Amino acid sequence: MTATRNSFFTAILAGIFAVLTLGMSPVWAALSAEASLSTNQEVMTGEAFELQVQVSDDKKEDLPWPQVQGLDPFQVSKNTSTSSSSQMTIINGHISQSNSYVTTFVYTLTAQQPGTYPIGPIHYAYKDFQQDLGSATITVTKAVAGLSTQSLLSKRKAYVGEQVLYTLRITAKEGVQSINPPDSLQKLIGERFYFEPLDKTIAPRAETVNGQQVKIFDIHIALFPLITGTADMEGIPVEYQVIRRSRPSGGQSMFDMFQDNFFSGANVITQKALAEPVKMEVQALPPGTPAGFTGTVGQCFLSAKVDKSSVAAGDALTLTVTIRSNGQPKSLTKPVLPDLQDFETFDPEESSSSDLQGNTLWTTKVFKYALVPHRQGVYKLSGIAFPYFDPERGAYEQAESPPLDIQVSPGQENMPMSSPLAQNEITDLGSDIRHIKTDVTYLKNEGDLPSHHVWFGALFLVSPLAFAGALALRRRRDRLRTDAAFLRKTQAGSKMRRRFKEAQQALAAGKPREFYHGLSEAVMGFASDALNQEFRGMTLGEAVEALARRGAKPETLSTYESLMHRCDFGQFAGLNPSQAELKSDLDAAGRLLEQLDREIR
Repeated sequence: MTATRNSFFTAILAGIFAVLTLGMSPVWAALSAEASLSTNQEVMTGEAFELQVQVSDDKKEDLPWPQVQGLDPFQVSKNTSTSSSSQMTIINGHISQSNSYVTTFVYTLTAQQPGTYPIGPIHYAYKDFQQDLGSATITVTKAVAGLSTQSLLSKRKAYVGEQVLYTLRITAKEGVQSINPPDSLQKLIGERFYFEPLDKTIAPRAETVNGQQVKIFDIHIALFPLITGTADMEGIPVEYQVIRRSRPSGGQSMFDMFQDNFFSGANVITQKALAEPVKMEVQALPPGTPAGFTGTVGQCFLSAKVDKSSVAAGDALTLTVTIRSNGQPKSLTKPVLPDLQDFETFDPEESSSSDLQGNTLWTTKVFKYALVPHRQGVYKLSGIAFPYFDPERGAYEQAESPPLDIQVSPGQENMPMSSPLAQNEITDLGSDIRHIKTDVTYLKNEGDLPSHHVWFGALFLVSPLAFAGALALRRRRDRLRTDAAFLRKTQAGSKMRRRFKEAQQALAAGKPREFYHGLSEAVMGFASDALNQEFRGMTLGEAVEALARRGAKPETLSTYESLMHRCDFGQFAGLNPSQAELKSDLDAAGRLLEQLDREIR
């Protein structure tokens, strides 16, 4: 600032003079202003410091902000506060009381580029009060990087859907107090990868680098490329805090008198480091995709068991199928069961879990089917299979369980049609027949007899219609049992409504991630069942092409694509939408499902 320490002493003398002359003059200066900096005029890039302007008044007023020039090179945030004090004075037996209100205007300034920047002139004006508070010069030096980062991939060339380990290695230097990885990885990784973070906690390890003891953090992420060609991933930014010890002020500015021990101690500087971007070559899967392939690329194992190998007809047993794979978790869907003509099969209960083996993510999905046999006999459930692609061999493989033997004993089997009554039963019934009297009064009006009404003749149609309905129901039931595609298409609507209801329940419970999972399952599940083609595991482009082939209109495809992007952000990117946005997405999904129901079924 341009003022010197002499002005300070002049101000003190003026104050003493005012006190000495208080008894002679009741007039006080209504306003006064002063400014201070929280630094010794030298900071580092990313280091925040404060400019404070304090304005004192003898009454409480809404005061305007000061006029400060030279703030353009800085990121600026502002806040204000007001404090008050009261003073009682006794002079010549007379008691007087004065109030003082101090309003503090605080500018928090942060420079991102090194250089020398003037701050000021600083001027305060309110009504008739005018005061120049001086100026200062701030020198910003480039901050020395407190940490270094390195991006590592387990392989640079992979098949679409194959798991690749990405490691972000962070080496922290002395003075680094905390590290904050980014919250929203989905926006950084983009649409080219499905990913799963592998670390529940990130713990450092100590190593010696260039003779110095440093802390190293490794952040592991499982990547599954979704499209072929060159897949780019942007550099991941890492925010960290560094403690910087500031030097005491040299006392060359009027700001020096406002410096205190707090400001001359340690400052916390927030910095950012950007990891290098990575590129990966993604190969397409070879032709010859087997039936039922859902996009699982990696290693895959399947097992199946029944809770009992012997059961009576009409009693239920449980078939448990377990699939374990290091492929993309969403590609693991329920397997296709072998033909079970003599069993009634119900939709399975599904459960999923993930675990780490080394630095590889493994997903285990369990499907529990309820089976009810209709007839006695010995049945062999042929091997249950799940196709996948083995990237090490470069070929399609099939995980398969050994056959299961089930022995069904007599029980609640399908009963044969009832046999005709025997002749002696007719004779016995005849002995119970009694003649109907015709001389009862209410039978004399023959027009009221049932046989004279139109609906009486219609009763003769009930029996054949009921028989035809039962026959159609039987045929439909047989087809549902033997035609898996027809079964899926028939149940598509009910499954969709159930999943949609789960999404609504998650919305009501305020769980956005579960909401978007339910919404995604409702849309993908409906498309899968309606087309008898598994959409889980497909890339978004493949799903759009499949819907287009079945007659979905371009506007419907655009809505489908936008909604699936939204669901992915909601599930995996930590999206925190408002209730209005959630409700809008729910309504959009409802309209989309109605459109798909009309266009592809």
